[in-house]
Amino acid sequence: MKDLLFFLKLFIPYKKWLIVGIFLAFLTSVASISLLTLSGWFITSSAIAGIMAPDGVAITFNFMQPAAEIRALAIVRTLGRYAERVVTHEATFQVLAEIRCWFFRQLIPLSPGRLAMQRSADLLNGITQDINLLDSLYLRLCSPALVALFGNGAVVIFIGYYSVQISLIVSIMLFMTAVFIPWLFNRLSQHSAKKSVEHSASFKVKQIEILQGIAELSAFNAYERYKTELLIVSEQMLEMQIKNNQLTSLSSAITIFLSLITLLITLVLGSNLFQQGEISGADLAMISFCVLAVFELVTPLSAAIQLLPKTQTAAKRIRAITNLTPVIADPPKATLAPKTGGINIYNLSFRYLDNTDWVLNDINLTIPQGRKIAIVGKSGEGKTTLLQLMMHFYDPQKGSITFGGKNYKEFSFDQFMHQFSVLSQRTHLFSATIKENLLIAKPTASEMEIKQAIKMAGLDNYISNLPEGINSWIGENGAQVSGGEGRRIALARVYLKNTSIILLDEPTEGLDKETEQDVLNTLEKIAQKKTLIMVTHKKAGLRLVDETYEICKGKLVPSG
Repeated sequence: MKDLLFFLKLFIPYKKWLIVGIFLAFLTSVASISLLTLSGWFITSSAIAGIMAPDGVAITFNFMQPAAEIRALAIVRTLGRYAERVVTHEATFQVLAEIRCWFFRQLIPLSPGRLAMQRSADLLNGITQDINLLDSLYLRLCSPALVALFGNGAVVIFIGYYSVQISLIVSIMLFMTAVFIPWLFNRLSQHSAKKSVEHSASFKVKQIEILQGIAELSAFNAYERYKTELLIVSEQMLEMQIKNNQLTSLSSAITIFLSLITLLITLVLGSNLFQQGEISGADLAMISFCVLAVFELVTPLSAAIQLLPKTQTAAKRIRAITNLTPVIADPPKATLAPKTGGINIYNLSFRYLDNTDWVLNDINLTIPQGRKIAIVGKSGEGKTTLLQLMMHFYDPQKGSITFGGKNYKEFSFDQFMHQFSVLSQRTHLFSATIKENLLIAKPTASEMEIKQAIKMAGLDNYISNLPEGINSWIGENGAQVSGGEGRRIALARVYLKNTSIILLDEPTEGLDKETEQDVLNTLEKIAQKKTLIMVTHKKAGLRLVDETYEICKGKLVPSG
């Protein structure tokens, strides 16, 4: 429950919208109950007047006022329902948007170190399905419960004016319907609701994995096996959903049964009061219709409360991600990083998890401003890890790294990242135009700067042959451009960012020899008068550097 209470705090900035929505829902419910109650009284009174008039009994009956009130209540109910839906849904959408923004704000400090340990499908599920389930918190739980509370109280007081006995019976039955039945079915549905959320999340994860790896699955004849696993999860998810729906249907049936029992008891007690002359026939009809109408307020509660375990599970899953501690924490008073400077590594040792082997052990390295070095070694020796430590993705367990003579820990991570340009073997291209992908590096870049970056990266001929030029759409992850053109777009980003330090992680991996030479030639131009640190296992790129180091068994040694 504490997870739900946490998210309720995020509702506070929109409390005016939420309160207005609840008020409109209450107004609409009162209008609906009053409409049915008054209509029952009006029809009965009209019938009694009509029956008694032929016997010569003169009855004075105001036809116009109740008719006008009925029309007014019908208008209020219609307009109120429309306004309530508009306001409550607008409030919910605003709250969900705020929660998504909050979720992203919590994820940013976890990137990239902590999020590298999370599956992207789980994160996607949290952003979409889990957060969407939180709309039940207001629309289906808080608002209906408050409306039912105040509405039931008003009806019980109203009926008590005519009969305390009937009012007491109605209040007991309403309590059972609004509190006991939802509580009971909430307990019964907790396990299946929790499993339903977990199976749904697992189903989405497996869907994404199959879609992303369908080429490899087909090539290795593994598609049918993965499809079978997906179908098993789908069947488990449907089984839980069927169980939840059965419980919902049963609770609704019991609620309707209790409402009819209450109506029957009301008619029996009311008939006795009518025979004793304590209430009129029209009043008996009015009370009966009022009892029938008030149960419309509590009928949705049982089904709504069954959503509580799902909502709780979704909230718990979201909090489990956002409660992760960042690998890198900004200092309370961050120091402004210098624009240029050398990098010095002192007695650095690092491992990803405690009680595991050291990935890097007692590393010492001095890289003056403008120096160009390469770090080579076999796969898995820690080359990329050392590069990530230089970008302050992680803090070493032992030793330290300085930039311009100041420890990395003194800098704000976001501000410090302005010192680096990175070109990796897996450059991500967004589903956007070429221009939009370039502007990621420098949103304020002028047209002249963009043209210069395109020319420097060797993209000018390629872009000039495209129908829409620089505004051409490149598809998801650059699906519509080749690996070489994608790497050139990444080179143009490096040029646009124009930092004093360039980090290269296998920059020519997966490229043919001709494209590889083009990329290296471009890097040679871009890296003039800049510090360049390259991680590679290829000899082709070593012509760009002044000296080479090799990592072997966690140790860094100069290499010939």
